[in-house]
Amino acid sequence: MNRETHEKIINKLLSTGADFSEIYEEKTINKVYSFIDSKLDKISYDSIDGVGLRIAKGSEIYYGSINYHNIGEIDTLVDELISNINEPIKYKDIKLNELEKYEMKCNPVTDENVIKEYMSSLDKKIRSKDNRIEQVSMSILFDNKDVTISNYHGLFKNELRHFARIGINITFKDKDLHSTSYITWSLNGNMELLDKDVEEKINNAIKYGVDKLYAKNCVGKTMPVILNKGEGAVIFHEACGHAMEAAATSKNQSVLAGKIGQKVASDKVTIIDDGSLEGYWGSTIIDDEGVPTRKNIMIENGILKNNFNDEINNRLLNLELTGSSRRQCYRLAPVSRMNNTYLKPGTDKVEDMIKSIDFGLYAVELGGGSVDTETGKFNFACDTAYMIRDGKIAECVKGATLIGNALDILNNVEMVSDDFDYDGGNCGAASGWVHVTMGQPTIKISSILVGGESDD
Repeated sequence: MNRETHEKIINKLLSTGADFSEIYEEKTINKVYSFIDSKLDKISYDSIDGVGLRIAKGSEIYYGSINYHNIGEIDTLVDELISNINEPIKYKDIKLNELEKYEMKCNPVTDENVIKEYMSSLDKKIRSKDNRIEQVSMSILFDNKDVTISNYHGLFKNELRHFARIGINITFKDKDLHSTSYITWSLNGNMELLDKDVEEKINNAIKYGVDKLYAKNCVGKTMPVILNKGEGAVIFHEACGHAMEAAATSKNQSVLAGKIGQKVASDKVTIIDDGSLEGYWGSTIIDDEGVPTRKNIMIENGILKNNFNDEINNRLLNLELTGSSRRQCYRLAPVSRMNNTYLKPGTDKVEDMIKSIDFGLYAVELGGGSVDTETGKFNFACDTAYMIRDGKIAECVKGATLIGNALDILNNVEMVSDDFDYDGGNCGAASGWVHVTMGQPTIKISSILVGGESDD
């Protein structure tokens, strides 16, 4: 839609007393390459195109969407939305700014044979590393999104967004024993994905997969736990990150609500979210309300500094917008979400962490879990873990779970290493699934309840 059409709709949405109106226009094309049994199995395509309209009166929000196949019915959608508010007010017609256009750097897909050859080469490399590898399957996603946003501030912006991600699943077998290991990496861009050096990721995945074939049952009790760099960050993302989102804090539905300026964590903890990092899976130039993304210090040396804020929820908090308003697609209204969230590295050494533990757990990779944002209680399964005995990494274990409370784990961070890693994933919440990056150095938690078997 052109600027004149956007202006007309923005003003009509305000005509019956709304104090906020917004248009989110989207055209997205996804392409997925699937590889299994050492061959390219299929290439699938998906497209999303439509318009989302939002109005608000105070903190009351009304949202509707329509796809481009039915775009001729948009006036009907506008009428349905404005019928929710009937408080006529005088306002000056909104005039939108000239369109501001942004685009992420991208090396587009031009030769599908290159992708096919890359996947075949990767498959051969992985299979050659261990004869217990039974199957390798992988997929590569290219996600290209064109969004245009306008609102009652006069904002009128467009961004072309490009993302790419690979996932590799490796299955192992030794007689009647089975295990799996998974590798992912992701970024802003398209073909840049193929330039990543992933040798270390592959070697680690094979080591973990083989070790899990012979894993023993985890001993369960309260103990010190080391969370591995990169993968371990999911616990901060889930247990602590969501508790800083304005969608929860503005309604006092978060264990961190009302605690800005207070000490909520160990002095060792500084958590940062930065949606502007170049090349990261969770980055955009503007958020889904058109606000520029930026670096936000969320917790600094244990002090809570900020929430993830979006325009509507922030009306109850009156804080600065953080460029954190996000949504999966035009069908959903945006809310405050994380982008690229990471724990700042420290100065401790991993070997010193391990030596300091007589009996504990080394959680290398975390799996699924559940979190209650309001109470901070969480429960996470460990996909890959090892016992620590007498200051040394011992046997690989299965069935380990981490059980605790967000405030406890924040305050029990005892050591933070000088290494660092990150990985991209997809986070689900009220506004759907969005790309996020999670990162951290290796850390030691002084005490946490580990679920498992009783200690005989």
